[in-house]
Amino acid sequence: MNDDAAVGTITALETQKNDENRVSVFLDGTFAFGVHQDVVVKHGLRVGQTLTPEEQQEVEHDEQYVQAKQRALNYLAHKPRTETEVRRTLRREEIPSPVIEDVIARLYELEYLDDEAYAKDYVRNRFASKKYGPDRIRRELKERGIERHVAEEAVQALFADKDLMAVAREHAEKRWKRLADEEDPRRRKQKLYRYLRRRGFTSGTISPILDELERESPLP
Repeated sequence: MNDDAAVGTITALETQKNDENRVSVFLDGTFAFGVHQDVVVKHGLRVGQTLTPEEQQEVEHDEQYVQAKQRALNYLAHKPRTETEVRRTLRREEIPSPVIEDVIARLYELEYLDDEAYAKDYVRNRFASKKYGPDRIRRELKERGIERHVAEEAVQALFADKDLMAVAREHAEKRWKRLADEEDPRRRKQKLYRYLRRRGFTSGTISPILDELERESPLP
């Protein structure tokens, strides 16, 4: 289909050999376009039917919608995704924005998208597997397109009953031992500080831990 489409009469509807779910539509004796069977049913396409350019554009939109929705469902089949991640995937396929909006709306209706549930599961899993601090998890949620207030609620809910100092201390003790070969005390502390920051802990949490470790196990 293209912008130069003219009024045409359907002269044949043929199931495609390579995909029985798709139908080739012939207008005035010439192949015009292929569509999913669902689109054929929705528009009641039949031999002898005349399609205006506007009607052909509506058929094209619905065909793009069917393909885009299937692409999104395939993407979601591997693991939960955020709305932003699905949008990025569809944009890479150069799917028109109106079609993307329709697909996103439908995915919410089907409950295949839920950024709040995603955020809660994500922070719980990342903390359980990596013991990351709140800053790291917030950053990762932001990268995945989770809105700030949604990410903050999920992070606050998880860390409400966690002892951040104890978690950071656990990371620090392991790393401190690995840095034992560092002869410069100042550089040793700097390296540990940067490591803990990457793990998602704040300066306020890190600084007293560094002081404690230095007092408990100073370099010879």
